Amino acid sequence: MRSAPERRPSALRRFARDWGRYLWAVIVTVVIAALLFEFTMIWTIGVGFYMLALGEFTGLWMLVGGYAMACTPAAFGLLIATGQFWKSLTHSLWIGLLYGILGFTFLDVILGTL
Repeated sequence: MRSAPERRPSALRRFARDWGRYLWAVIVTVVIAALLFEFTMIWTIGVGFYMLALGEFTGLWMLVGGYAMACTPAAFGLLIATGQFWKSLTHSLWIGLLYGILGFTFLDVILGTL
């Protein structure tokens, strides 16, 4: 049986490793979301809604593409943070839905009227 001073460094290392994983997950998520997908996602969702408003149902593919771009950053971030593939995938579907709706509403609709 180990003494208390021997257990503390391993707990401290585990705590630092977990926080390192969470920090890396946040950095990856922000980089993917902001630099790679944000403007393309908003454009794709906007064009999809516009095409649907004109009666062209191929706009659904644009919406699906924008939704996939909204889900991708959360999926990678959660996969790095938790290490669980299916949990990350299912949670990113809800996060992507919220991220896509809020991003489109704020950046395309609200700022477009200003």
